[in-house]
Parts: sequence; C-alpha cells; structure tokens
Amino acid sequence: MREAGETVGIQGVWKRRLPWWVEVLVRLVRTKPLGLAGAVILLLMVMAAIFADLIAPYGYAQIIPADRFAGYSKAHWLGADQLGRDLFTRIVYGARISLSIGFAAVLIASVVSLLIGVPSAYFGGRTDIFLQRLVDAWMAFPGLLILLTVLSLTGPGLVQITIVLGVSSGIANSRVVRGVALSIKENQYIEAARALGASPLRIMLAHMVPNTMATVIVLATIGLGTVILTEASLSFLGYGVPPPTPTWGGMLSLEGLRYMYDAPWMAIWPGVALSLAVFAFNMFGDALRDLLDPRLRGAG
Repeated sequence: MREAGETVGIQGVWKRRLPWWVEVLVRLVRTKPLGLAGAVILLLMVMAAIFADLIAPYGYAQIIPADRFAGYSKAHWLGADQLGRDLFTRIVYGARISLSIGFAAVLIASVVSLLIGVPSAYFGGRTDIFLQRLVDAWMAFPGLLILLTVLSLTGPGLVQITIVLGVSSGIANSRVVRGVALSIKENQYIEAARALGASPLRIMLAHMVPNTMATVIVLATIGLGTVILTEASLSFLGYGVPPPTPTWGGMLSLEGLRYMYDAPWMAIWPGVALSLAVFAFNMFGDALRDLLDPRLRGAG
C-alpha cells in the first residue's frame, strides 16, 4: 500500500511539473479535434512555406510560353497560368508571402494592443480617456477604408501592407487587452508591488503584460486568418503585393478571376489554399481560447 501511495504521489508531482504549453497541447489533442485539425493544417502550410525552394519544381516567376493555360499534368500538377507559370509552385511560394505577412502583422498587432491596452487600464483617468477616444476615432471608420487611404499615400508594397494591417489590428485588439488588464489591476499582488515601491513601468512589464499574454496569443491566432483575408481583399482592389511576387489573394483576384472561364484552376486552387488557411487559423484560435481561458476550460 505504501508503494502504491508513493507511486501516486510521484505521478502527481510529475503532472504538476509539466510545462503549461505541454498541458495545453495534451488537452488540445484530447478534447479539441477541430482545433487539432487546424493546427495540423497550419503546420503543413508553415513547413511548405519554409521549404518552398525544395518542394516547388519551378521558380515562381519562371515563364514557359509553350505551357500557357496548361491543364493538369505531370509537368504541372495544378495546371499553369496565362504566362505558363506553374500554379503549384506559385501557391507554395504564395504560402511563404501570405503567411509572412500574417505572422509579421499579428506580431505588430500584439505589440500595439499591449502598448495601448495595458497603460490605459493601469493609469485610468485622463490617460484612459485619451487613449480610448483615439481608439474610438479609429474604429469609427471602416477598417478597409482606412487601409486603402493609407496605402494610397504610401503605395502598395510588402512592408507597407504588413505595417498597416498590424497597426490596424492592434488598435482594434487593444480594447480586449484593456478589459483583461483592468481585471488584473485589481489583484492583490499589484497592490503589493505598489506598496513595495515598484514603478508603474515595472508593474506593467513584470505583472500585467505577462498575465495578458494568453489573451494576446488567442487574438493573434484568430487574427492571422483575418489578416490573410484582408490582404486578399486589398489585392482584389489593386493595393496588394505587386506582381510577380505571388500571394494567394493576388493570384485569386489579379489572375484567377480574370481567366475564370478559360482556366478555372487559376482561381480554384488559390481560393482553396486561402479558405483552408482561414479555416485552420479560426479553428486553432477558437480551441486555444477555450483552453487558455479559465472560464471556458470546462466547456465542451
């Protein structure tokens, strides 16, 4: 009986010592099949983007005039476009560009949301009113209209699009971060840190920011799909990444829809890739929200 008790005790200690991300991963596998499917799809897309040079049989700008509008074949698994460029190659390289825009934009958005939301919650008063009125002014206009206005001044480009999408998403997310930070501000350890003479900057960086990271991670994961979809909308309106650099949105809007009747595969496959990415990010982000939010951990 003593050995059994010791075994149970050891197992309990082992479970308590698991890193938080391992526990989240285990719960994801056990309880969130759609979230797990989204994670697998995202992993495959990221791997394809990283190893595009090894996977793609051609260069993304390589033109083969004899293969213009070529259908499915051993040479072109998903067909070719109006210039004879391999569609599979451009979709794989498009994953690299689209995902790069998405990840960089949500990184910027996370920083912006923390820079606005945490100080707004901590200081309150005039600081909170000032920052929230700026957010209200930004949110009063349609997001796409603001993006088009800024890009019309700066010109379309990979860096410009990434920064504009990141800042826009961060301002919108700052309200959620502020709400979480307001609840954290009321905890006793914040009062204890103040009593010990900790500066506001130290309190925000050491106590408030780390405790809002679960929310920021969820917002970033769900926001990735939104950013990629918004980039596709900008490409459709002529403000996307300039050709010949491939993005899924650009392939769908600039080339696919134009030749929809002559070569439908030019629109179908970029659309499939875009839809899969948005689905995967949304499913994975929704699962992470349920797993990281203590109020939702017991929900199915």
